Amino acid sequence: MKKDIFIDGETGTTGLQVHEKLSKHPNINIMSVDQSKRKDISYKKEMLAKSDVTFLCLPDEISIETVQIADELGDKSPIIIDASTAHRTNANWSYGLPELGENYRKSLKNSKRIASPGCYPTGANVILKPLISNGILSKNIPIVINAVSGYSGGGKSMINYFKETDHEPFFNYGLKLNHKHLPEIIYHNNLEKTPIFSPSVGDFIQGMIVSIPLHFSWFNDEIDTEKVQYLMEEFYSGANFIKVLKKDEGISDKGYFRPDNLVGTNCLDISVFGNDDNDQLIISSRLDNLGKGASGAAIQSMNIALGFDETLGLK
Repeated sequence: MKKDIFIDGETGTTGLQVHEKLSKHPNINIMSVDQSKRKDISYKKEMLAKSDVTFLCLPDEISIETVQIADELGDKSPIIIDASTAHRTNANWSYGLPELGENYRKSLKNSKRIASPGCYPTGANVILKPLISNGILSKNIPIVINAVSGYSGGGKSMINYFKETDHEPFFNYGLKLNHKHLPEIIYHNNLEKTPIFSPSVGDFIQGMIVSIPLHFSWFNDEIDTEKVQYLMEEFYSGANFIKVLKKDEGISDKGYFRPDNLVGTNCLDISVFGNDDNDQLIISSRLDNLGKGASGAAIQSMNIALGFDETLGLK
């Protein structure tokens, strides 16, 4: 029997992607939404009660209000998968990045409250988690995270901005060093120092790269590029959607590592770029900011929570 799905916020950037992917899912029936009533609390409560799973593709404040409505339903409450930042550091919610460890995956099974990760934190967390959980990287090192995303990550307003003739071709933002995704990165890695996070947006619609530069002297063990490469490969050896690339794999003939190779997929690449002579390396992750960074991750979490094959409806 197909599961009934309510997408609250289906006309937004993430909501549209969730709808598109679920429309091809064999076990899903997407409930029709009366857009004229979508802000009516009684209507929303009715839709929540009728659904097996509800995706929240909403601003934080509205997501919090909607969860409160769902909580009033008690046992009739659907599985909630929240794509906002509102619940990503809430210990009572499952975090929708099962590749971070078996405890994350187990938490998703039969869960009724799932916080879908942010795109930047997904890229950063998959780099940091293997290093910190294996104890070779301390939680108090001065981490720097550099990232570039396609402009779709900024929603409709940024998409419209890049349609203007005089838009910037590239820009950094979050220059007050208090980006809203920082708490999520700190929380899921138990970091003792706030990382410097430098996000940016380029003149392309989808795709992203997150990079973390590291000095060998910051590690607790004696390491080289090959050892870090092996550690990352081992950590993600059973992952369906994360691939650790070999040396020079995924780089163009000119030596370029571009951000949009995985657009339209729920896949994520990790690359270890090292120089053993300089005792330095950069670990980069590449993903579709609207795929594994948003809609794809949400659907992957839904599959696990419902007991489906986690790859169902995804590529």
